Amino acid sequence: MIKLVVDDEDPTLAEADKRLELREAEKPKRSYAGISGIGDCERKNYYRFYGVQSAPFNAKTLKNFRDGHRTEELVIEDLRGVDGLTIVDRDPDSGKQIEVSDFEGHFQGHLDFEVLGIKQAPKTWHVGEVKCASQKKFDKFKKIKQKFGEKQTLFNWNMTYYVQAQLYMAYRGHKRHWTVVASAGGRDWASCRTDYDRKQAEYYINRAERIIFKPSILPDRIAESPDYYICRWCEFKDVCHNQAPVVRHCRTCVWGEAGDKRSWDCLKHNRPMTIAEQAVGCPDQRYRPTFVDGQVTKIGDDFIEYETSNGPWIDRGGHDE
Repeated sequence: MIKLVVDDEDPTLAEADKRLELREAEKPKRSYAGISGIGDCERKNYYRFYGVQSAPFNAKTLKNFRDGHRTEELVIEDLRGVDGLTIVDRDPDSGKQIEVSDFEGHFQGHLDFEVLGIKQAPKTWHVGEVKCASQKKFDKFKKIKQKFGEKQTLFNWNMTYYVQAQLYMAYRGHKRHWTVVASAGGRDWASCRTDYDRKQAEYYINRAERIIFKPSILPDRIAESPDYYICRWCEFKDVCHNQAPVVRHCRTCVWGEAGDKRSWDCLKHNRPMTIAEQAVGCPDQRYRPTFVDGQVTKIGDDFIEYETSNGPWIDRGGHDE
């Protein structure tokens, strides 16, 4: 008897997923350190800023992002229906999302909205953020709020979001933050308010400055074991824990540095580099020592020599790889 093999993958849907991934891959990569993620592992932020390449997002993850953006729009639309509530979600000059930036534009973020007139504190402006969460995380949010109280909820629920809130308050000059957490599709929602903590904000602003302007300092890992729950799913796990090779381009090159007005400057060729040029690099690329698992033993005009666990290695660019 012939055994039938059933393939439940729809080739049309698979092609649509592939096209979604290709469109995402064609978009220019972000060239700044993001306020939204600076509360993550410091080394992870270092890898992000210097363009250590990781696997691109798959279609499922991209759809999750898209669902979050659409839920955010639905939540803000519903909030506009509240009498006495003033919501500002666009910069009046540019018409775009409200942007905050620091360090010559190398540290940036885009907040969801600012709001005046919430019933709990009607005379106080708040920075507002919408977070779309799975049902499990949504339920956890409500339990934490019951246990710790409203003002401590965000800190105990999601540290990355808490840091983001602190920095948006710092850069916008507000003392209160209002987080609206919605389940998928905006079917259910809850909220919490957070007070401004200047010391927390300054700590993470200093972290961003260190990452941007002191590339010779590789931040510590958040954990030494790759099986640590945060490391296990990190896109930089192989580079961080398994010494996987780093892609050669201008951001991973010892000659590159953050310049004025969001520029990325090449000290070797004495000129700023476009985002497209940074991604390509050139034959003069030499790794930052932070990306090599070894000790520098000699620096020449066109090479850097290392002593590694496998013996001596000389970095001459891409010619010898």
